[in-house]
Amino acid sequence: MKNASAFLFILFTSLFTMKSQAQDVGYYKCYGGISLSPNNFYSLAFQGKRGLDKKALYGYEKTEEVSKNQIWLFFDTPSSGLMKLNIQKTKASFHIYIFKEKNGMLCDELASGNAKFIFSEQSTKDLNSEFIFVEESLRYGVVLVAKEGIKDSLDFSFDFSPQDEFGNEIVDSLLFDLTTHSNANEYAIHVRDAITKRPVKSKISLTGANEINGAYVASDLILNIRKNIKKCVLKIDAEGYFSFDKKDHSILVKNGLKDTIYLKPLVRGAVAKIDEIYFTAGLATILEESGPKLNRLRDFLLVNASVNIEIQGHVNGDGTQAFSSKRLSKKRAKEIVKYLIAAGISPKRLSAKGFGFTQPVYEFPSSEMEKEANRRVEILIK
Repeated sequence: MKNASAFLFILFTSLFTMKSQAQDVGYYKCYGGISLSPNNFYSLAFQGKRGLDKKALYGYEKTEEVSKNQIWLFFDTPSSGLMKLNIQKTKASFHIYIFKEKNGMLCDELASGNAKFIFSEQSTKDLNSEFIFVEESLRYGVVLVAKEGIKDSLDFSFDFSPQDEFGNEIVDSLLFDLTTHSNANEYAIHVRDAITKRPVKSKISLTGANEINGAYVASDLILNIRKNIKKCVLKIDAEGYFSFDKKDHSILVKNGLKDTIYLKPLVRGAVAKIDEIYFTAGLATILEESGPKLNRLRDFLLVNASVNIEIQGHVNGDGTQAFSSKRLSKKRAKEIVKYLIAAGISPKRLSAKGFGFTQPVYEFPSSEMEKEANRRVEILIK
């Protein structure tokens, strides 16, 4: 009986400790670190933690004391290449450390002393770290350490350039050539980054005509068509980019049988409109015809698993209904959040906000089309 009581005490203590640890994992600890997206901008703040890190970054820092006031960042490499952290704005001085995993979970490897330490530098205000060559399919940890009690914010960009070990640029491209008949017309879709104009390997879906129906993975897709296709559905998804949809896509000989689609990269603060989401007039009830677009939003979130979004609701109205309009738009945004959660998206990645009619596309709408443009749903990348 005594042993059973001791066992229950140990079990309770362990569960309490695990619960406490689970509730206290912020980005100032390894297990709460933030995943970085290539070529993106960030604004974070030190949490003002006090005291010394008695483990001294798990024993890797042997020359000086380490504050608990830390920011942990991680980058999972899609390919080999060069990465660089550019600190653009901060008042605090801090130290930067960079680690590389060897075989698996970086935090576990750090704790066991098996991670590899690759970079250390002290900064007074601005720091542009050296370009560091990183290997494919590994996780790299970047730790920023400020003096205890400091709560200053810092703005920084994270740059990544895919390259091989010889310095040759790696382009994420894939040619998918489905041309089989020399007597048929060739139609090509080229997918490009809207900013760099470089090829982007994407999932391309075409539906509407038997000879082109299918889902393909390519940056450049070439296929045969025997006749003009006046109406088909084109969908394009790529990790790190907003999705592209066109339901009345035409493939016509007179148009040159070539389309170049420019995908907009995902960056924090970017806003995109989601078309064809409908509600019952004056209510927050989602209409059935909204299903396809909501499922596309779900797919977008599944492709971009590290992206968090804010659903933003907007309605058309006038100044006499300010409170009720804002309440309705938020309810509608919350209904979309509920739909996505039911579809398997983590609620931690979603939030809702209603703007009412405070941000109209047309301030004085004069037609039903302009009113419809004011009634919209947008997503903000957080």
